[in-house]
Amino acid sequence: MTARRSLAKRIVVAFVLMTLVVAGVFSLTVVMSISYTEENYASSTMSKQLDDILTALDKGRPFHLEQDAQLYVRGPDGQPPLPAWLRDVRPGFQEIEREGDEQHVYAREANGTLYVLVQDQEEFEQREDVLYVVIAVAFVLSMLSAWGLGLLMARRVIAPVIRLSEQVQHREQQLTGAPPLAADYPADEVGRLAAAFDATLGRLRQALERERIFTSDVSHELRTPLMVIASSCDLMMAQGLADPRQLAQVLRIQAACNEMQELVETFLRLARVSDGEREEAEVTLAQVAGEQIDRLRPEAADRGLEFGLISEGEDAGRYPAPLLRAVLSNLLRNAIHYTDRGYVRLVLRPGGFSVCDSGAGIPPEQRESVFQPFVRGDRSRGDGLGLGLSLVQRICRRQGWRVHLGENHSGGCEFRVELAV
Repeated sequence: MTARRSLAKRIVVAFVLMTLVVAGVFSLTVVMSISYTEENYASSTMSKQLDDILTALDKGRPFHLEQDAQLYVRGPDGQPPLPAWLRDVRPGFQEIEREGDEQHVYAREANGTLYVLVQDQEEFEQREDVLYVVIAVAFVLSMLSAWGLGLLMARRVIAPVIRLSEQVQHREQQLTGAPPLAADYPADEVGRLAAAFDATLGRLRQALERERIFTSDVSHELRTPLMVIASSCDLMMAQGLADPRQLAQVLRIQAACNEMQELVETFLRLARVSDGEREEAEVTLAQVAGEQIDRLRPEAADRGLEFGLISEGEDAGRYPAPLLRAVLSNLLRNAIHYTDRGYVRLVLRPGGFSVCDSGAGIPPEQRESVFQPFVRGDRSRGDGLGLGLSLVQRICRRQGWRVHLGENHSGGCEFRVELAV
């Protein structure tokens, strides 16, 4: 699997690899040129020197040898013998090692006699080693320079991209009056990317505005019929109902109306998410928990479930009543609806709460999907659009809370909500 690198790292790596190739080829070329020049220069010089020596010998004149040169002569009869380290010498130029030192050797055979000119190259080799060190140091410096230049260029090249990324991530860019991004950039690749972001963000703003207006309008329009239903129920209750069955039906209508009014208020508050308004902290967790337990206890009793409230510590925080009530109500109703036998418990603790049940549970691979809109658990269990848990997650994200679905230690599910994140 290919490792993922940031754009800056890829630019630096590209600079270093390019320099590695160029500096490597250049250094190798220099080393080969030095070796080739050394061999040709030494060969031609020693060949000319040996020519002068042979000419002097033919004329019976003395010849001059340089201080670091030696001449070995082996006659046709093999006498005197050559030193052991010259045993494998052959005509022409060659380099032979002698006691750890490189010797330049040039051999020529004339009239059955082998002449071997030896040149000590210790001083030359030392200079050559110094040159090799210089090449190695230059190679390392070029690599370091490429790395530093790569970092500098990477910062300069990706600076507009980083700036654009920060602008896109900024929350104000989702607002309707946000200035366009492309105006801050030249008409290059980054400018075209900024223009694409402008187009995408424009469509996103329009979609968010349509959703906000729709949610706000629908919620607002629902208030009137709900108020009519609530006032009618109050009037009927005030007049008195002799039939217990009629009274029970009116009470049921009144409870459903109150719940719908709370949902309408919740949707109205969620529709104002783009206004940046902070929700007013109105109630404690214990207050809302007690209300929901009392409200849903009859429904749990009808299903034969043990329904109760457990406190593991007092939570001192205060929260928006409609939003917290919507979260608790949806989680508790969901647990009651999907539990056939056993219990449903609301466990309070400092900074949050859990809704635990003894139902069939949800497989681990499906636990994330249950928070998506229109996703339901067991589809055979009556009506429902699958929006309850989606609404819970949306409220939690809006308020900075965290909701997590896990497995209850005794079976079933545990919805754990952290209010103090």
